[in-house]
Amino acid sequence: MAMSRYALLICRSQTEAVGLRRHLGQMGVSGEVTRPPRHACTESCGWAVRVDAPQLDGVLYRLRQLGIVPCRVLEEGVGV
Repeated sequence: MAMSRYALLICRSQTEAVGLRRHLGQMGVSGEVTRPPRHACTESCGWAVRVDAPQLDGVLYRLRQLGIVPCRVLEEGVGV
């Protein structure tokens, strides 16, 4: 079974996650708004944008240039 690696960009709200996904789309990076695993949630961090892990460094670099910093970043693996 192949493993697909992805990263979760944890956001403070669903609105923030949707906005982050929009910014990623403008950069040519596809992302999916999702709920993070329960262990990754805090009171103010209940939504995330999932991106392919190999893109993570470039995505974070470009987001920092825009002044956008996710609440937290998690790298996960999921079976495909």
